[in-house]
Amino acid sequence: MSELNIASNTAELTDRFRRLVDLVETSKESSNRHGERFNIFSILGVQRDENRTHSRYLAELLSPTGRHGEGSRFLDAFVKDVLGLALAVSGRTKVTRELATEDRRRVDIVVESPDLIIGIEVKIDAGDQKSQLHDYFTELNQRAKNRKKAVLVYLTLDGKPPSAYSLRDLEQENVHCLSFSKDIHQWIDRSAGLCEHKPELSYALIQYMRLLETLTGAGTSMTSLIADKLAHDRDDLETALAVEKALPKAKSAVMLRFWEELSSAMASAFGATPVIYGDKTLRELSHNYFSGRGGKHVGIKHTVGKLNGENLCLYVNIYHAIHYGLRIDGPTGSPVSRPEIKDKLRNKLNDGNAVANKEADWLVCYYYDPSPSHEPAILNFHSFDGSVLDLLEDENRQAIINNIVEHQVRLVNEAQAQIKTSTV
Repeated sequence: MSELNIASNTAELTDRFRRLVDLVETSKESSNRHGERFNIFSILGVQRDENRTHSRYLAELLSPTGRHGEGSRFLDAFVKDVLGLALAVSGRTKVTRELATEDRRRVDIVVESPDLIIGIEVKIDAGDQKSQLHDYFTELNQRAKNRKKAVLVYLTLDGKPPSAYSLRDLEQENVHCLSFSKDIHQWIDRSAGLCEHKPELSYALIQYMRLLETLTGAGTSMTSLIADKLAHDRDDLETALAVEKALPKAKSAVMLRFWEELSSAMASAFGATPVIYGDKTLRELSHNYFSGRGGKHVGIKHTVGKLNGENLCLYVNIYHAIHYGLRIDGPTGSPVSRPEIKDKLRNKLNDGNAVANKEADWLVCYYYDPSPSHEPAILNFHSFDGSVLDLLEDENRQAIINNIVEHQVRLVNEAQAQIKTSTV
């Protein structure tokens, strides 16, 4: 291809990109005509936090003694309209978050009245755990003692069924599969209507409903407006399709740069280059994540100590979001559960803020350092927004990596001190 043709194609592509930019800006203005994009959850960066956002918010609404002051109106609507139960909730009702089970698991939300007990497992980004719903169902029935109805809810963005890995021998029909996109959205919408006499409460519910629309792609969001425009303009759609084909490679390059610089920073901090697990190279790891060939539950790790013949390791793992922390590798080189060590460490460390922190084979696990006062950087490569986009700027990327590694050093020092104390 001649230089003239290359220059002509580049100019044409630039013009097409400008049209797309104009389309995005116009749609952004239209989607924010009434201030819809001013969402407190998104501004605070907590829109995907299963524990601190969704579980807390839903538990507060379901509680008859919640700060909404509406008694059991929201709970009644949930039981009747969402679960479809012809059962009135009466008598003293208790709502508990993170209810501990006999086998050291924690149910996200439990609602218990004299006649009914509901357990709700909330899933945004986390994967299923081994026998998780089986164990929850067993726990609920033990608490029900044949005197009340036990209901287990599996709540996801799209209402997908749980895996056989989580069910074990529990029948699917024993689990109510609900979605944020439809079931919870409709319940919140109805609840907002029930409390129109309290404008601030109603607006707070509407804000949460807008958050659900953003997470699930429902509603007249900017994305929906752009999609509608693209569906009616061939040139713009062709340009968008060309961009779509290039996106996995571009995203992979951003991730690879992060992994390489993080690995280098960890090598400087700990005196050895971390080991890659789940893939052969960081380039493969990054490519596979966006090509659909794997790339989940992979990352880098570094051995930081020995304990009873096993390795204490610092892991940096990715599923949807980057999370890091301490695990113990058994003789096969895979993580093992050591609850007694986990309990001892957590008496000294801040509680982990990652979803994986609940899993038995993590001693402690974080998305970000909970100590600094600045806005936390949650690197969610699945959604590829927010802090992940900040990685494109050299200064921001270095600040994020430095913050992660500084926190890792403190974790390792504390863990090593605890090990030394326990072995003296």
